[in-house]
Amino acid sequence: MRKLLGLFSVCALVGVAAGVNGAGATPPSGQFSSTEYGRAQQVANGKVVGTSGYDVESSTYTIAPGGDTGWRMGPGTTALAVTKGVLKIEQAEGCASSDLAAGNALALPAGKFRLHNAGQEPVELLANFTGLAHGDGAPLVDGSTVAAPDCPGVTVAAPDGITVSKSFRGDPTPYFAQVAGHGEHAGHGGGSGDGGYASKELAVEAGKDAFMATFTLQPGFSTGWFTHTNHVAIITKGAWAFYGNRDGKCEKVEEYRAGEAWIHDVHRHLGAVQGNEVAEITLFGFNLKHGEPLPVFDSNPDHLDFAHGPPSECPTQLR
Repeated sequence: MRKLLGLFSVCALVGVAAGVNGAGATPPSGQFSSTEYGRAQQVANGKVVGTSGYDVESSTYTIAPGGDTGWRMGPGTTALAVTKGVLKIEQAEGCASSDLAAGNALALPAGKFRLHNAGQEPVELLANFTGLAHGDGAPLVDGSTVAAPDCPGVTVAAPDGITVSKSFRGDPTPYFAQVAGHGEHAGHGGGSGDGGYASKELAVEAGKDAFMATFTLQPGFSTGWFTHTNHVAIITKGAWAFYGNRDGKCEKVEEYRAGEAWIHDVHRHLGAVQGNEVAEITLFGFNLKHGEPLPVFDSNPDHLDFAHGPPSECPTQLR
């Protein structure tokens, strides 16, 4: 885990953005700090599926040598990124078994799985979960295990030796409610399902990177106009809004408060802190270029790309 200490002033951010080549590009303004938990390369294609009415969670875990989750039922996607050690993954579907070493990431579809550490050093793990019932406990550590599948060589395992270090949880239902009726507006569309907006899918591309980071954003902070790669975001403090073009107008298109979440694919918009409280947002992102700099606000282009001007309907600086 790497923490960027202190706050970066608007002058520092403007200096960083001075190298942005996009005509009319608008750099971030205001103050922020960030904590980066790690980054790992996605080893297979997959998808992350978020659903209205169910929570998402991003967490960091440590699994001691010999530690085990037992067999668990993942109701939605379970995205895993290993930053230390080797994680053994067993899945009921196809009776699959694989090792995920440090620096690698994998998105598991909904279904029965087991994680355990057969090595001699602790496993450190970043994880994002979708499809969680409201009020349920922490994934992997709380709740009951399920029966082991009928697969050759599979054993029953009791949960042991796994701890949660950081955990962030939110409900994406407001995201789906806000985009309903507005269509697939510049990436803000809510996907497909009942009524057209019940779920959202994010593609996960093999060879690219996944990451997890928390941003603490001071009142008055604005991203400027930017694009980003796919991510699941959870706000745990304060309020945040996105501005963009919709139906030929420039307006506030989404707004979130602590305890809520959103699921975005690649598109352009402006984000800003709302009100006088600090905002805290945790991102679990996908499809970063492998080996590029870590995804702080001054990495360009990476997860966040500021080489973009505003849409034609929008003023250059919009708060």
